[in-house]
Amino acid sequence: MSDILKQELLHAAKVLAASGCLPATDGNFSVRVNESQVLVTKRGIEKRNLQPSDLILVEIADPKPHGASSEWQLHRALYLSRPEVHAILHVHAPHLGSFAAVGKLPNKHLLIEAEATLGGLALIPFIEPGTAELGEAAVSHGKNAGVLLLERHGVVAVGVTIREALYRLERAELLAKIELGARLLLDS
Repeated sequence: MSDILKQELLHAAKVLAASGCLPATDGNFSVRVNESQVLVTKRGIEKRNLQPSDLILVEIADPKPHGASSEWQLHRALYLSRPEVHAILHVHAPHLGSFAAVGKLPNKHLLIEAEATLGGLALIPFIEPGTAELGEAAVSHGKNAGVLLLERHGVVAVGVTIREALYRLERAELLAKIELGARLLLDS
């Protein structure tokens, strides 16, 4: 089972890298393997060239597993509070990042596909990355949202599957791009 999940994470990394969402060593991914364990990306690696060896198995109960992504506490908080979440993808999507940088959400009603599939959008106020407080804010402000914009930091998509989280990210990024383009057209 974990080999299949690893391959799905590698596929997500390729798709997201091709769309410019994974600069340098930014971003991190995880997926539940069972009720108590998660595969998570290692700290400080390039996700655009993700390899199976870049994923480590950690216990959800462990607040600071050795070698795990610097955003493990964010992932952990979401897993502990939302049992329906089985996959988390955190990226630095450029168009969604524009909204997150100024503390705004795109209007999901502009695209019927976004409205139907994103599972809600939430803005998480700026809190220092890598902290337990960021995880707590994601839980309290994110509620049941499928896509969370981290103010001045990036974007997190959650899903029942890796594919659902990936599709949510792709659709949310397209939504943001369309809204930014539409604003340009309306101003001309």
